Amino acid sequence: MAFFTVGKVEKKSNYEPIPAGYYEMNIKSVSQDATKSGTEYLSIVLRIRDDLDQALPETNGKYHNRLVFANVWKDKAQDYKVYKNSDLNFITVAAGYEEGTVFSSFEQWCDSLTGKNVRVKVSVSEDTYQGKTTKRNQVWPSDFEPTQFPTQAQMQSQPQPFAQSQPQAQAQVNDNDLPF
Repeated sequence: MAFFTVGKVEKKSNYEPIPAGYYEMNIKSVSQDATKSGTEYLSIVLRIRDDLDQALPETNGKYHNRLVFANVWKDKAQDYKVYKNSDLNFITVAAGYEEGTVFSSFEQWCDSLTGKNVRVKVSVSEDTYQGKTTKRNQVWPSDFEPTQFPTQAQMQSQPQPFAQSQPQAQAQVNDNDLPF
């Protein structure tokens, strides 16, 4: 009995953009990249969540596991030397971090976002390059929102409003105080 037999393979590649709309996604990776001319940008790879097929049949259900790429460019007004704080804030807050959270390095910020679930508005735009017009997906930093479907792990990492920071002293009850 053979373990494996090679057969004819038909590649099915779908590079068509997904339809515009809101999708629940997972941040697969965040890294810095650069164009051929040296302009730096953040490359954010998002994967459409596959655990919401029934909850979101028209979006996640049809396009689960597809990748969407979001590029965040450095600020033109700052001669492309730094990212806009507002752009970084949109993404960070959408990933579940509260105001006042401090990140000690760019690498820590990138690593902390990886694996987080977010809701993202995806648009479709047309680009013309060398006379050829193609459609592509577009995601802006302001298109990131907090997920509407947090996972159990995300819910456990949220601050608990009724959790006690310090144990309270136990009340002393005398048997004579009991009604029975």
